[in-house]
Amino acid sequence: MLVFNLFVRCYRLSTAEWITQVTTGEQQHFKGQDGAQRAKRWLEATTRADVAWVNPDRVAVRKLTFKWTSGGTFSYDIGGLLLGGDYDGEEFLAECKNYTKARDQNQMYNEYLAKNYLALQSQPSRCDHFMWITWSAFATNSWDELCTTDRVRGAVLGESERALGVPAAEASSKINFDLCDEVAKRLWLIVLSEKQERHLILSPEHQGLIRGHVTRMAAMR
Repeated sequence: MLVFNLFVRCYRLSTAEWITQVTTGEQQHFKGQDGAQRAKRWLEATTRADVAWVNPDRVAVRKLTFKWTSGGTFSYDIGGLLLGGDYDGEEFLAECKNYTKARDQNQMYNEYLAKNYLALQSQPSRCDHFMWITWSAFATNSWDELCTTDRVRGAVLGESERALGVPAAEASSKINFDLCDEVAKRLWLIVLSEKQERHLILSPEHQGLIRGHVTRMAAMR
């Protein structure tokens, strides 16, 4: 009877842990999707971006997915085109982190930089800009270094097996330093807040006026 009671207790604990893990996973998935949608709304409210692809929409999955050198794939959360000014018509790919604290963003950002290296290497015509959109700053003591060539290089070397297909000991001879520099030039760091999303954007009426003007100007060309 004692053994049976212990078995039942362990089973209940295991079941509870499994339910907790599933619930937490679902919450994180929902939060991630919410972050992508919020980033899309904010970007488009600036009238300077058209967010055409949002994972996991059918077309978006194909547009936002790339391959690791070692096998397997990775994907971005959103992507689209910038509108107007010097970057008109240029494409961007973005990761969205719907966090209220820094958490493990520093580590995730390194992985993101390695992904950017591979994306630019494989499809340069589609990688004009890389955006990291978050609701919490991170690595504040090295914030000014996050978009540097050295940071990109270190991130790629840290992911040598997946990004370069070689062990760490051989990574230095395989990495393309010019490509690291190109990735660094294309990086954007965007930190949002709820008030900023609600109150520091153009109203729908003003957005409509601007888009109407752009449409009319395009028709006159």
